[in-house]
Amino acid sequence: MSIHVFQLFINGHSLNSVETVDTLLKICRENLNGNYQLEIIDIQKYPEKAEEAGIIAIPTLIRLEPTPVSRIIGALNVRSRVLAALGISSMLNKV
Repeated sequence: MSIHVFQLFINGHSLNSVETVDTLLKICRENLNGNYQLEIIDIQKYPEKAEEAGIIAIPTLIRLEPTPVSRIIGALNVRSRVLAALGISSMLNKV
């Protein structure tokens, strides 16, 4: 299994940011068997990283690996949307 590499851009410790981080961590733990790296970037602390990545809305999740690179913008606290956008089959649905 290849490793998944993500960058998650959030805005501080808002409720939306906290929910987004929680949802993404659960998805990774339950579906990627430890084969992931997640960098969480707070745009308040690191605005230059957001600018470099061309971030126009928050939250934004960038999947760097496996290629092709993909982005999900907004509503990352909806589990089914994140799974579908990343092309990850939920291990919980596999019997």
